[in-house]
Amino acid sequence: MHRAFCSWWFLCICVLGVSSSRSEAQSSLQQETEFAREVNRYRWSSITVWNANLGRWQVDVANRFLSDAYLQFDNRLRFRDEDRLSIVAVRPIRRRFGASIQGDLDWFGAGRASSRTLFFGVQMIPLDALKLKTAVGVGSDRRPGIVQGDQGTPLRVDTGPAVAVSVELEPREIQGYRISFNSDASWQRIAPRRVGDLMLEGTAARSFGLARLESRTRFSSRRRDTYQSASFLNRGQERDPESIEATTSDTLDTNMLLHVPIMNGLRIIAQADLRLNQRRIRAPSTPEASITFETDFARQAFAGQIGLHYQRERMDAQLSAEYGATNERRSLNNRDLLPPSEASQKTTLLQQADYDEGVFAVNGSVRGDVFSTLSILFSGSSQIVRHDTPLVNLDDRDEVYHTATLTLSHRRSRQLRVAARLYGSYRHIVFLNAERSAENNIQRTLLLRPSMDWTPIPETRIRVASEVRATYTTDDFVLPGRRSSDQSAREMRLESETEHRIFLDTDVKLSASFSDLRLGRLRWDEFSEIPFDTLRTYSVWLRIQTGRRLRGELGWRTFLRSDFDRAITIQYQFPNDGGTAARGSITRTGKRWVIQNGPSGALYWIRGQTTLRLDAWANWQQLRYRLYGQLPSANEEVIRRVARRGTRRLIPLVSLSIFWKL
Repeated sequence: MHRAFCSWWFLCICVLGVSSSRSEAQSSLQQETEFAREVNRYRWSSITVWNANLGRWQVDVANRFLSDAYLQFDNRLRFRDEDRLSIVAVRPIRRRFGASIQGDLDWFGAGRASSRTLFFGVQMIPLDALKLKTAVGVGSDRRPGIVQGDQGTPLRVDTGPAVAVSVELEPREIQGYRISFNSDASWQRIAPRRVGDLMLEGTAARSFGLARLESRTRFSSRRRDTYQSASFLNRGQERDPESIEATTSDTLDTNMLLHVPIMNGLRIIAQADLRLNQRRIRAPSTPEASITFETDFARQAFAGQIGLHYQRERMDAQLSAEYGATNERRSLNNRDLLPPSEASQKTTLLQQADYDEGVFAVNGSVRGDVFSTLSILFSGSSQIVRHDTPLVNLDDRDEVYHTATLTLSHRRSRQLRVAARLYGSYRHIVFLNAERSAENNIQRTLLLRPSMDWTPIPETRIRVASEVRATYTTDDFVLPGRRSSDQSAREMRLESETEHRIFLDTDVKLSASFSDLRLGRLRWDEFSEIPFDTLRTYSVWLRIQTGRRLRGELGWRTFLRSDFDRAITIQYQFPNDGGTAARGSITRTGKRWVIQNGPSGALYWIRGQTTLRLDAWANWQQLRYRLYGQLPSANEEVIRRVARRGTRRLIPLVSLSIFWKL
């Protein structure tokens, strides 16, 4: 079948080639390539798009390739490659008829899986806005089969006929409604498996005076048959080599949006979204003696929102209320055919993930210009969540969440702009099951962030920002005999960015930041804390950029972080009684420093529609430690010297991307 499939591809190319030999071919080629190296991962991606007019044929070819290589602990590379090729060729025959050839080739290297389809079709335009496409062809799919005993994973290649139908109705006016519709359906009988896809989508919109109603509905259905288990319940079960597991998923999405103007600048906005999904897993060809678990999954989600929107020249305000409901149900379809113990165990396992959730929220925002130089933005929200679960699931809980943000922005002059942002939040989680009620907690957050943008001269721009954040988490109660887990987190951040143009096409950029995060055990009643960790971070990055069409960048980056570590393990060598070196290991609490230094570079090149971008970093990372507590007196100096010296490693980061069009 593989040879036959290659013959079909060769026949298509010959047909197109003969057709194109009678006239000059016009084509365009786009290529985008990217390579990146990040610590222990290599990634290469490539996208190629070719469009050509070969005689009376319009040919579109797209190929997407992705390759990931991961460096494992034993310095071996593990590859994950994917390649997707699509070819579409269309030729008009008459004014309303045409012929088409479509082929797809998907290849996945990690699982040694691939799929190929080839369709020959006819396109018809019975009406000016209606397009019909029908196609017949062949499909082939290669997938891992079921492992038998100590043998390796076999590969199953299934081939069979395929059909496809497409209907498209372009947007047009029908009795006052602007309607559009499109659908795609395909079916492959690659015996003994089945593959099916169905998609129906329609939109409708109409204006009623100044009001406007818009709606959109989409239904999709997919079926996939696999030899390996698609359901986690069937993993580990003894299966016949011919066993097939069929997964069918049906999804319905519908949306309605209504705009109703009330008065000048004021309108009502109402929106409703509904999503239904049903997924069924069946084992149609499993021998009767084997035990399989056929499951049903159903998810319903609804969200409705109604609000007011007021917009004037110097004010924009919104107020809305939202309600959402979601529920998920899982069940065992063939429970009556299973042993009672297996049926009860799997049913309980499925029910543990079921839930009902209701959300009610109120949102509002006001933005206004008090003066020509001063603007105010206030936004806030309140949300109540009720998450209900079965008795076997202890995640039953209620949540209350409030947020508020106030932002002041003042433009002192064309060169100076200052802003201040104040944010606060309150979140209360209550678990309704007694087993988890000790996890009930309240979290309060307060944040202040002033910032300044200053352009003293056209060649210089300075941005400075600071941030103070405090988060307090308290338990509702403490069980007798246990210590409170109340915690505080207080952070101060300083950030600055400076850009200066030295001369034409040459800039200097300096970025610096500092962060001080302090964690402590909170004593809420006294509003005091007992510090247990402090994490400080320093970062400086200096860059010089020059050039116009070909622009280069060189820089140097320094990063330093220090924090407390409860378990630092140091391995060291010491001389033993025989005069040879012996190895030792010790674990203590202490302080840890992470130090990174290294150059950075970049290259940008733009010529016409061709662009090239290269980014490269070289980080030399050093981990250093200071151990607390007493150490063995005989090797104390050796241990502390090894801890101070720490460990070193090189972390290269490279990213290369190229885009060109011919």
